[in-house]
Amino acid sequence: MDRHLSLSQAARLIGVKRGDIQKKIQENKLTVMEGTVVLSDLKKAFPDAAYEDNTMLEKMEKFMQDAVHKMVQSERDGAQADALSRRIIKINKELAEERKQAANMEELIDGMKQKFIELNVISNPEHAFNEIRQWFNTAHNALEEDKLTTPVEQLENQIKQFMLPHVRLLPSRHDYISDKSETLLESALRSGLAVDYGCNNGKCGKCRAKLLSGQVEKTRHQDYIFSESEKSQGYILTCSNAAKTDITLETEEAVSADDIPLQTIASKVKKIDHSSEHVIILTLKTPRSQRLRFLAGQHIELNLDNYLQDNSEPVNAEYSIASCPCEPSNLEFHIPVNNNAAFAQTVIQDLKNNDSVTLEGPHGSFVLDEDSPNSLIFVAWDTGFSAIKSLIEHAMSLDHAEAIHLYWMTTKVENHYLDNLCRSWNDALDNFTYTRIMCEAKTDVVAETLMLHLHDEHSHLLNFDLYIAAPGHLNHLLKPLLTSHGVKGQNMHFESTFHGDEIID
Repeated sequence: MDRHLSLSQAARLIGVKRGDIQKKIQENKLTVMEGTVVLSDLKKAFPDAAYEDNTMLEKMEKFMQDAVHKMVQSERDGAQADALSRRIIKINKELAEERKQAANMEELIDGMKQKFIELNVISNPEHAFNEIRQWFNTAHNALEEDKLTTPVEQLENQIKQFMLPHVRLLPSRHDYISDKSETLLESALRSGLAVDYGCNNGKCGKCRAKLLSGQVEKTRHQDYIFSESEKSQGYILTCSNAAKTDITLETEEAVSADDIPLQTIASKVKKIDHSSEHVIILTLKTPRSQRLRFLAGQHIELNLDNYLQDNSEPVNAEYSIASCPCEPSNLEFHIPVNNNAAFAQTVIQDLKNNDSVTLEGPHGSFVLDEDSPNSLIFVAWDTGFSAIKSLIEHAMSLDHAEAIHLYWMTTKVENHYLDNLCRSWNDALDNFTYTRIMCEAKTDVVAETLMLHLHDEHSHLLNFDLYIAAPGHLNHLLKPLLTSHGVKGQNMHFESTFHGDEIID
């Protein structure tokens, strides 16, 4: 019986960096499936690896053999194990149900908050009460219909996931799993890959790719017509086809900000969440036929076309995109409200669900260096966390780094407005650590506090890439300090556009 290991587990077992394992995968010397590698394949790929314990593999194999042997023990022992197994299944089901219930209640509470905000302007209390009662009944009934799948259904879903087609992209050699219910384009975007596309409905042809091996199935009509030469070479549209088998595609991917075109898209307000006293989280939804192409860490200009200032100029502002590129139709922005910016004030006072917001961009080169094998350190000041969140989620979707460290710095504990999200990453991921820091908003104090944390928690910074989203004068102070600690210039990345509480220089 062989064992599957995550890349982090495999790296620790044989005493190498996770980047070394990823290099073997790219060289086709090691196979990865669902983010795991097989133990026997790992031994073949690294025959001369320096193990932390020379007997570790033997102990593991003996442990697995003993586990198999215990499966054929006496009927009495088997009955006890069976009873324990049923109990574990029951407890896991109860836990899943409680988590689902908690998530549903949180969604319901968020919806009620938003509804109260919308109804606050209604002068008739009785009408407002009837409105919110009707909304609550509808929302509650919808939650009741959302039934949790049974353990058998969960097992069936896991088996289906294991059997899903595997897609390899050339020349990048990126790999991803494509659900047969999704188009090749949809599953590539969900996997965090910056493949080229345009209309997403079979008209423009920008998502065309050459099918080098395997079989696909057309899932929707396409108006785009291939030339006879393209047909003979096996070109397909990824927005109109799904994978039937494991396939290999030749297609271009964006590797830098210069590869992403400027776009103008009319979006709609999906949600306005008053996350804290100081921050509003604005979620916009783009049309299905015009999703935004962007790289994690970029920013974009938002224009409120329906709202004009006294001087008849449109209300606009530029903010970092806080969501992952794997969700190109749902875009998240963190808007600080502790200043008198026209955009923020308009969002607070006038903006409501389904209002139109025009997107122009994206801009910026504060993006992940996917070719670097280094571990990652992310530093955010206040709402600079928005760009950092996008980068972290993108790195997670790519399983990019051996280790990820997040330092979120503010002046008040309530300014860690997504603290629960960061803590959930810390609890769920074995290669992620989260440190929240509160300090005085003075440039030298912030820089000194950060450097103390880095010095205490890392023996050196030579093998790290640092991504910092903070005011410009803090960035200028940090550069020579980080250089003195061994960080090379190409391994330091600074966000140039910042919105939030400023730091006193």
